[in-house]
Amino acid sequence: MSFDLLERRKQRFVLWTPGGQAPPKLILGTFKGTPSPGTVTILFSGELSQTQQDLWELSPQDIRPPLEDGTVYHYWFEVDNTFPGTSGRISVTDPLAYSVDYRQFGDQIRSDFMQPPAVLKFRNGKLWPCDIDGKEPQPIAPPVQPEVPANNHMVIYELPTSWAKSGPNGKQVDRGTFTDVQALFDKEIPGLKFASIDAVKNEAILTDLGINALELLPIADSKYLDQWGYSTAHYFAPDTELGSAASLIDLVTTISPHTRLILDTVMAFGHDPYAYIAFKQFHLVAYDPNNPNDPLKQFAEPSNRDSWQSHNQGPRNGYGGSPWRYIQDTHTYDPQAGHQGLVHPSWDFHRAHLHRWLLDFGVSGLRLDSINNVANYDFIKYYKDYAWKIHQARGGASNRFIVIGEELSVPKDLLTTGTLNALWNEPFQGRLRSILLGYGYNGDDFEWTVRKMVDCTQDGYTDGAQAVNYITSHDVQSDPKQQKERLYNFLSDSGVTDMERRAKLAFACLLTVVGIPMILAGEEFLDQMDLDISQKQSDPVNYERKSDDWRTRIFNYVATLVKLRKACPALGVNDTSFIHVDNSRGGKIMAWARGTTNPVVVVANFTDYDTPGEQYFVENWPDRDRDDWREITQGRAVPAQWVGKEPLRHWEAKVYTYWKP
Repeated sequence: MSFDLLERRKQRFVLWTPGGQAPPKLILGTFKGTPSPGTVTILFSGELSQTQQDLWELSPQDIRPPLEDGTVYHYWFEVDNTFPGTSGRISVTDPLAYSVDYRQFGDQIRSDFMQPPAVLKFRNGKLWPCDIDGKEPQPIAPPVQPEVPANNHMVIYELPTSWAKSGPNGKQVDRGTFTDVQALFDKEIPGLKFASIDAVKNEAILTDLGINALELLPIADSKYLDQWGYSTAHYFAPDTELGSAASLIDLVTTISPHTRLILDTVMAFGHDPYAYIAFKQFHLVAYDPNNPNDPLKQFAEPSNRDSWQSHNQGPRNGYGGSPWRYIQDTHTYDPQAGHQGLVHPSWDFHRAHLHRWLLDFGVSGLRLDSINNVANYDFIKYYKDYAWKIHQARGGASNRFIVIGEELSVPKDLLTTGTLNALWNEPFQGRLRSILLGYGYNGDDFEWTVRKMVDCTQDGYTDGAQAVNYITSHDVQSDPKQQKERLYNFLSDSGVTDMERRAKLAFACLLTVVGIPMILAGEEFLDQMDLDISQKQSDPVNYERKSDDWRTRIFNYVATLVKLRKACPALGVNDTSFIHVDNSRGGKIMAWARGTTNPVVVVANFTDYDTPGEQYFVENWPDRDRDDWREITQGRAVPAQWVGKEPLRHWEAKVYTYWKP
């Protein structure tokens, strides 16, 4: 699957400016690191030539003095500034930059107006992607498909890549990198910024946990520091604070092929160079509706339906950036086909960076942020379908790629129309947290709260691979009223004293129900929030806490169930039957069976009381006469005379199967 614009940039400097531009200039030089913080010494400034409508190009052979073979160059494009309310010429980053360099800015506070130079290498007459040190990363080879986890057997680990390390009084002293994430999988790698943390340096926490899908919060380059990547500025470049492209490839090489990389992507709004190159073709103005004196309000387009979120949720929010236009079409150079045509500029731009992430870095799934704020389902389906085409073109299997959307109102029509493959199942979090306290959820009684939590097909999904379930996500908040805290804080705020027992019960549910389980980093050992935060996981993940005895027990319990969830066929199908509801206890002791062949049976006690007597009989137990049942969480065989009769302690789940790997 060729993409003309991406092929052209291997031979020439190229800039696509739909909607028109005065002739742009190439500003090119080399970086000198001394004196600190360094600077780019300009060697050339010259205009690009228009080779097709809105397409500007310049051959390296036309630059004087001639480029030197093997040299790393830094460059900008000088254009007429198109951002509303501005004028004049401005030097901007190449929108297709595979690597950018902020070093010359030193400790300056970053803003959208900061435009770092793009970086590449001139070698053998061509332009090659490279890191700022000149290293040319080699793209990831396609994985061997049978070894790649199928969608319905994924266990996703949601990790803020730049998770912070706290010093005294919560002061941040460092940020994580791709190498620190790699150290969580390989104990021979000590990490980089976090090498002083024993759990990072000397353990392989995520290998021990056994997860097989890693979802990194957005790793495309953002200008802003100390945030979680949702301010994407350079859609083709790995974030410089996280590391180089080479270090990202090292990470992917370490986890492949048994662990899939899921890429979190932000397409509702951008902080990218096109805001200055061709604003009206790519972006809408975002202004503060609560500020009547906001100077950008005069440029708003309230009659343009592209200005409004889906499902009547109000104006689109740029969160400091500019919303992408998705209705706009323009007669211009078609960046994929290579000739003039009618195109949606933003559609083609976003389609282009899929080539970068899937083919160079081996991404095998996407999580699309804030679908309601993207607000164009036609584009989302187009983007999803194109990602699948690239996956299939590289030999990928039909059940080993996925496009997940985050829309917390969970509109199932996004699934029935084929717009997305899966949705974050936000109600799962509410249901699970309610039953952990003994309550029903959202008008349902306790029994039906459990039924819908266990089997998402009772709640409008048609397949388990359509629902991503989670106890906690990165959208954490300190306010107990929101019930979005980390699980530790939620239980503490709710007055729960037996945290270990309830945490194990929560994970027994998460890892045995219908749907794709997702674990927020740190929840596997019940990490806790140390800072008061209003939104998103800006509180550091403290991996040192894993060494606490009771937290280690939770970790080992979760790892045992992760192993079962990944491999057991019964947990990868939709078949679910509720075989026992104890109405004498308000329906708060229940049992369900997953699968019909080699089933998994879960018996859960959601009460404050142990079951009375030496036995507790569960009716409708499948294959009761077998003598090879095992209880998974305790790793023990169940004597034939005790099958379906074992007692339960309060707030306890037991997980049984006779399936053998």
